[in-house]
Amino acid sequence: MKVAFLHVGEDLRLPAVMAASAKRFGYELVQMTDERTPEVPGADTVVRLAWDGERLMTYRLQHLAALAGPALVVDTDVVFVRDVGHVWERAFDVALTRRTGPAFDPNGVDLAEVMPYNTGVMFSRSQAFWQRCHELCSGFPPEVQRWYGDQYAVRFAAPEFKVLELPTDPYNYSPGSPEEDVSQRYVVHYKGSRKAWMLALGAPR
Repeated sequence: MKVAFLHVGEDLRLPAVMAASAKRFGYELVQMTDERTPEVPGADTVVRLAWDGERLMTYRLQHLAALAGPALVVDTDVVFVRDVGHVWERAFDVALTRRTGPAFDPNGVDLAEVMPYNTGVMFSRSQAFWQRCHELCSGFPPEVQRWYGDQYAVRFAAPEFKVLELPTDPYNYSPGSPEEDVSQRYVVHYKGSRKAWMLALGAPR
């Protein structure tokens, strides 16, 4: 199974932990990045595209629009706990994890309503889906293209494709504490302040 992830910058700690957890299951890792970022340990392929240093979400979608073949797309702050290969047995263009709300951000916006799909874990068989997402995101205001733009684009593109909705628990699960037992989840997402918990793991569970 191919696992694709975007990483730019010198700090390889998070993607290295993610990559180590993926390698436990024999996954093939594709690092999508810019022209300067070092190769993440464990990456099998490194794909480099020029980046303006600003519109990160549009850049991510540009990479995905050019990525051929089925792939599981993940953020670098995830850890694979159990094999997710069974998801490919189901029919879909893309399989997305849907938020259950309400889920308020620091500004009081309910993310479950405006961005129903968390883009930290996405299974894809459709290059056309990402081409459509990239087209949509490219038309958003610059500040949206820098952050959240991919989630808005996925929301608006989804009705045009066959989408399999997966529950965030257990496929894109964010724990409530560093001591929580996550052994029955498939993918654990250490988003936000939880990144420190992931770094403290040192190695996948």
